[in-house]
Amino acid sequence: YYAHLLAATPGLMLKVGTRDQISIKDGLELATISLCLLAAFALGDPKSSEAGLKYILLNAIASATLLYGMALLYGLTGSTFLEDIAKGLGAGNVTPTMVLALGLVVAGLGFKIAAVPFHMWVPDVYEGAPTTITAFLSVASKAAGFALVLRVMIVALGPLDSIWPVAFAVIAAVTMTLGNAVAMWQDNVKRMLAYSSIAQAGYAAMALAAATKDATAGLSFFLLAYTLTNLGAFIAVIAFFNHAGSDKLSDYAALARRAPL
Repeated sequence: YYAHLLAATPGLMLKVGTRDQISIKDGLELATISLCLLAAFALGDPKSSEAGLKYILLNAIASATLLYGMALLYGLTGSTFLEDIAKGLGAGNVTPTMVLALGLVVAGLGFKIAAVPFHMWVPDVYEGAPTTITAFLSVASKAAGFALVLRVMIVALGPLDSIWPVAFAVIAAVTMTLGNAVAMWQDNVKRMLAYSSIAQAGYAAMALAAATKDATAGLSFFLLAYTLTNLGAFIAVIAFFNHAGSDKLSDYAALARRAPL
């Protein structure tokens, strides 16, 4: 358990801190493999096994999609470094191949930040994984995912900023609407927090739609606040599960009277 946590953390840090597509992919895979194993870590629990299986299968599709987009960017610019990609793309007009590469990269990264329509894995994985891992996924993985999206979009794909802010505006609107609407119908607190996490991805994506320096600063502050408050929520969920052995929202009824602290 701790070995996989220690493997996932530098993977997340690597994908955020590097400026080369190959190193970004290395960091993604290191984090993903560890997180998939951690999602299935509750041995003997069918939901945990299902969470790990769904996470690794859908991650494989997203990773392949992202890799195809990166390969196209390399073919267009002759470099894997983000700054060199921006120079190569800025040399001419926007072509259909550039748009295809952009679409593949956005789809691959959209899975990492759980934006609609790339969110289908979130409810089942959040519900089935051990609650501590659900908290780690919802906080560390999402924050690192948005940091990566910011870097790739602004540093590497800046010359295509006539296209991707519009795409993220649509993604943000759909994501925040669907996440909040579906969250209201959940009877499991972890599934409710999963859809809340999807809605939060929509709020964060508005900064990418704005694509300004102030929006980037605002997103950084938002992610910090989201990390602290979401961790607090999951600490409460873990404490309640240890107390009552349930994740059902109905079992939270009268909790303020039964267990005030």
